Amino acid sequence: MTSMAEPVFIIGGSRTGSEMLKKMLSATDSLDFVDELFLRCPRWLHTDLQANIDRHVGDLDAEGALQRLLDLLYSGIPFGWFWSAIDRELDREMLRKELLDQPLSIHSIFCGIMKVHAEMRGKRRVGAKFPLHYSYVDDLLRWFPDCKLIHTTRNPKAVYASQASKYAKNDYNRLARGWIRFQQFVHINIQTSWTARVHQRLQDHPNYCLVRYEDVVGNPEEELRRICSFANLEFDAEMLYPKKRGSSHQSIGEGRGVDEGSLERWRTAISPLTANLIGLLHKADAKRFGYTS
Repeated sequence: MTSMAEPVFIIGGSRTGSEMLKKMLSATDSLDFVDELFLRCPRWLHTDLQANIDRHVGDLDAEGALQRLLDLLYSGIPFGWFWSAIDRELDREMLRKELLDQPLSIHSIFCGIMKVHAEMRGKRRVGAKFPLHYSYVDDLLRWFPDCKLIHTTRNPKAVYASQASKYAKNDYNRLARGWIRFQQFVHINIQTSWTARVHQRLQDHPNYCLVRYEDVVGNPEEELRRICSFANLEFDAEMLYPKKRGSSHQSIGEGRGVDEGSLERWRTAISPLTANLIGLLHKADAKRFGYTS
């Protein structure tokens, strides 16, 4: 039977290895992960689920709110991959029954989604990757005092290289690529500073664990055993062989395992000037995360 005890949440910024870690930890028979839900995030970034509920559902205590909520969730309106694939990700009738006899709130909706998602996959524990933007991490601690927060991070130079390569496509003209790369440069610099402050504030919290992408790729078994110990999970050797996905730099194919080449690829993907500028802007932040180059 699925339990809401000790949910596991992967938090952090984009391009930090969160998807790889989610696949690794999902290899266990006990733990399920819901994909990104965008429950709450800054309005300048995306329209989150809370804003869509306010706009399309209204008062969650009003008559007919559950029906309007379900219509919204399955409408394709909410932002993100999960909501575009919700018909196969989440059984509507199971969710309706789960939410039927309880007060509706963004918290109870989140719990219902995680529980139904896990039950559909025969998993006993619930979890989610990036359910909220990292700036709302305190909500997770307030809603789930026994949760396990895994904060994924990565060298900001590599994060920028990956993010820029993802969005600045080669078939765009030079001006468009330059503008997109500038936007992503701003985004990643904001992300680096913000997540460093999150880490500084929570690093001594017993529910919190920092996980560096470089450590997972460089020494996966040791790092996964550490993460499993923190999250009260049983280590499974299958965790070491997640299905690979194409990176923002290249197509990987259908292999399994970790891509060790991703550790240094940023050095040829961005200019030395850009790398030095990021290093200068985030000297203190990088030190907080344990990066020296």
